[in-house]
Amino acid sequence: MITPILATALFLVSAIATRQLVANSHRLSTLDIPNERSSHLTPTPRGGGIAFVATSLAGFLLLLLNNTLDNAEFLALCCAGIIVAVAGHLDDRQKISGATVRLVLHAIGAIVLIVGIGIPSQISLFDRTVNIGVIGSILGVLYLVWLLNLFNFMDGTDGIAASEAIFVCIAGAVLNYHVLSDINFSAPSIILATSTFGFLLYNWSPAKIFMGDVGSGYLGMVIGGLSLMAAKQQHELLWVWIILLAVFVSDATVTLIRRLLRKQKPHVAHRSHAYQHLAIRFNSHSKVALIVLSINVVWLLPIAFLVANKQLAGTTGVVVAYIPLLLAALILNAGKDSVTN
Repeated sequence: MITPILATALFLVSAIATRQLVANSHRLSTLDIPNERSSHLTPTPRGGGIAFVATSLAGFLLLLLNNTLDNAEFLALCCAGIIVAVAGHLDDRQKISGATVRLVLHAIGAIVLIVGIGIPSQISLFDRTVNIGVIGSILGVLYLVWLLNLFNFMDGTDGIAASEAIFVCIAGAVLNYHVLSDINFSAPSIILATSTFGFLLYNWSPAKIFMGDVGSGYLGMVIGGLSLMAAKQQHELLWVWIILLAVFVSDATVTLIRRLLRKQKPHVAHRSHAYQHLAIRFNSHSKVALIVLSINVVWLLPIAFLVANKQLAGTTGVVVAYIPLLLAALILNAGKDSVTN
């Protein structure tokens, strides 16, 4: 069980660890030097995500010890998270060459998570319940790999990825509890949210440190795992979590499709996401993060609640939530490099 004391302790440990990473960045050689594709102007430490990675893993261990997480869930979350975090750390230190190697490591992490946690045997599609079987496992791996990569893609301005993760985890925890009436199913999400919040103190604009691939990939993988754990208890909860992630999924998906249609390599750094265009337009990272948070709270959370409360079918809720955001991404030229500094 998660307690306020434990949540506060994890927040403080993460914040202290992040502060130490900032203080020792020169010695650790983790500075991110700005270039023409960067959204920052001064050299800034990267790889700060290791603070909330380590803190949340310790929190998951405590949940295992008090029987809130079972052995399979703990091993799946931790092993998958560690695989993608290590891959991200090596990438941050420029010790992985080639997108194929990264993608293989991401797929291995996703497979480990699917094997350990499993997937819901059924999903709801509008007014029907469908058995998904082996196809569900394949889709689950693709879902996890896409989530961890889109968190990487969307971690391009100060505070946006960390604040998104905190929102999704807290909202997901509340709605899990609303549906399942058991705080234990919400505990891992609260662990991840409080650990990430400690890091956000130093990542909010102007950022003193970036999470790097070590943090963004870990967040995407573990949040995906938490959504599947919720869906195993009540399959409609899968749509709830997918709705909560709609801003990131919409922007990243439109951007990826447009870049692929232009035969541009998706793994090459760029500044063509909708949120990056907004950051340039407003000349502010914090305004963009607050806009995303406002959309999450005012638009997505009520729709997710209606789905969780069975007042709206899950897939209908997804359609309602995503259509305006996909249109907004198109209008904001997501995937186009036409915006200048």
